[in-house]
Amino acid sequence: MTKRNSIQVLKAGLHSSVQDLGCTGYRHLGITTGGALDRHALILANRLLGNSDASAGIELTSGIVELKFNRDTWFVLTGANYRISIGQRDIWCNWRNKIRAGETLSLRGPKSGMRAYLALEGGIVSEIRDDTNNNLQLKSGSLLEARFSGVLGAVLKDGDRLELGQAGTISKPIGAVQRGYSNEIRALPGPEMSLFSEESKKAFWNTSWQLTNESNRMGARLSGIALSLAQQQDMESHAVMPGTVQVPPSGQPIVLLADSQTTGGYPKIATVIEADLWKLAQTRPGEEVRFVHVSPSQADDAGYEWEQYFYRLQRAIDANG
Repeated sequence: MTKRNSIQVLKAGLHSSVQDLGCTGYRHLGITTGGALDRHALILANRLLGNSDASAGIELTSGIVELKFNRDTWFVLTGANYRISIGQRDIWCNWRNKIRAGETLSLRGPKSGMRAYLALEGGIVSEIRDDTNNNLQLKSGSLLEARFSGVLGAVLKDGDRLELGQAGTISKPIGAVQRGYSNEIRALPGPEMSLFSEESKKAFWNTSWQLTNESNRMGARLSGIALSLAQQQDMESHAVMPGTVQVPPSGQPIVLLADSQTTGGYPKIATVIEADLWKLAQTRPGEEVRFVHVSPSQADDAGYEWEQYFYRLQRAIDANG
């Protein structure tokens, strides 16, 4: 890594990490997906910079993040609403802006939402070094819980340096409007929905659930009316995936997220559709969500809405440079 082509982490904030779109196709080997919890926000930031959708960026959770740049670079921050500044100059979220070599980018928040995504021109090369001993720590990928050779995603710390990819040909600022957040999360009935009592099935769909402080990148833990099976029974461990809503013996649902395990033995009452998983990434502890029952065709329509959003975005980018 050359110093000229890198940025230095002066202040890392809380739980900031380098994330891409994760690792797919290996869950049968016990390898979790990982990657950005709000995939759409990362894709939006990368599109605005002309990066590939899967280019690695920085996922911010909270606190103050300060990054010193050693080359002129364009950047975008999407997702949660942060205060962005370069010196005394304030910057808008969801707009690409240029920072000069030697300047420091300051990010404070979030004011609303939960996770923000900082994308940089050319993306972040999948490598992290520690200036204190110059030892290579991690390479490629993006999982926090499974740390093995070829995997990125470790929590950043003060003093880390990140290498930037090749600069493009961006010439002017451009921005986009993010899709609006709501606390209504669409879901499909899970394979064990029929095993739950009628009261529990009604409670799941008709009451609000509060996100707890125990939530993390593995799962969104919810608090509300305790759910129970109509008849207690033992279950064998079975495959699970991000979006699976498990109900442990406590009766409090857990929505599995990007860093979740690949198998589990708790009954699955529902599955959050992929198009709405980002909402859980942007919900703060203490806030409430409600599940909305949808059909498979409605889930497909929701995915198509995202495809159309990015199609229109790309056309606007192509037209405006």
